Amino acid sequence: MSSYVIATDFDGTICENKYPEIGEPRRNTILYLKEKQKKGAKIILWTCRVDELLDAAVKWCRNQGLIFDAVNENLPEIIAEFGGDTRKIFANEYIDDRNGRLPDECESGMLSWARREVEAACKHERAEAPEGEWDYGCACYESALKAFESLCKDGHTGFSIGLTKQILNRLIDGKPICPIEDTEESWDHIADTSGHLGEEANYQCKRMSSLFKYVYADGSIKYRDIDRFVLVDTVTNTTWHSGLVDRVLEELYPITMPYIPSDKPYKAMCEEYLTDRKNGDFDTVGILNVIEPDGKTVEINRYFKDVPDGWEEISLEEFKSRRAMHFKRLHSEIHDKKEKEKKS
Repeated sequence: MSSYVIATDFDGTICENKYPEIGEPRRNTILYLKEKQKKGAKIILWTCRVDELLDAAVKWCRNQGLIFDAVNENLPEIIAEFGGDTRKIFANEYIDDRNGRLPDECESGMLSWARREVEAACKHERAEAPEGEWDYGCACYESALKAFESLCKDGHTGFSIGLTKQILNRLIDGKPICPIEDTEESWDHIADTSGHLGEEANYQCKRMSSLFKYVYADGSIKYRDIDRFVLVDTVTNTTWHSGLVDRVLEELYPITMPYIPSDKPYKAMCEEYLTDRKNGDFDTVGILNVIEPDGKTVEINRYFKDVPDGWEEISLEEFKSRRAMHFKRLHSEIHDKKEKEKKS
C-alpha cells in the first residue's frame, strides 16, 4: 500500500457535534484533510452515521470541497490485500475528537487564520474555474502558505517571524544577509572588462553580482554597487540607473568594507531636459537632492550638460537657460505640428 491513508470521524471532528443535526464546520480540520489529499493521501470517512444521516454528511462534506475516497469501508486496494472488507478500517492516521486533539487544536491561531485566508483568496482567484484546475495565482498563494506553515512549525511567533521575513526578503532580492569582507575568496577577476575606468584590475563579488572592485596603479581601491543608486525623474516619476548619478553619489557615499547593502536604493531626484533633438532623449540634467535609504533628504543641487567627452558641470544660471530652451523647443514643435495638421 503506497498511499498514506487517513480515517476521519464526522460529528465533533469535521463539524461541531450537533448529532443528529450537522454542526458548524471545523474549518481547520477540513483544510488539513484537503491539504493532505492534495499531497496524495487517501481520505476515508469513518462514522457511526448510516442511511439518510450518512448521505447528508457526505453531501455536506462535498459542499465543503471535501470528497472522500471511501465511506465506512476500506479502500479497494486494502480489501484486495486482506481478501475482504474487514470490520476495522485500515489507516495510517486516525482523526477523531474522542482520540485526542484535532488538527485545528494542534496549530497556532496564526496558522489557522492563514489557512482560512489562503482558502478564501484561492476561491476568489478561481472564480468560476473548475475545482482542481491549476491556477497561477492560487499556486502563489499556496506557496506562500507553505512558507508560513514552515515558520509556524519551527515555533516562530510574531516577533521572530518578522525577523525571518526580513532575512527572506533580502534573499529574494539577491542581497547578502551578512557583511561582505574584502578577502581573496570574495572576488572573481574579470580581466575582460578591466581598464574602462582607468583601473589595472577589475573584480566582481561572488556573493553579490552587482558589486565590483577596481584596483588602480597607485594601489588605491574603489568599490561600486551598480544597484545602489537610482535616478528618479521628478516630472515623469520614472526611474532608471544613470552613470552620471552613480559618479556624483559615489563621491558623497563611497563604499567601505565590510559592506552590507541597504534594503532600499539611494534615490537621486533629478530634472532632465533636451535643448536639441539631435542630442537624443536629454542633454541637460539637474541633480536636485537624494533620498537616502532611511528616508532622509540631502540637498545636492548640481547641474550638468552633455558634451562630446561626457557630462560637464554647469552653473544654476546655465541650467535655467537650458531648461528655458527645452520648453521653447517643445512649444515650437507643438506649433509646427498644429500647422502641419491644418495643411493636411
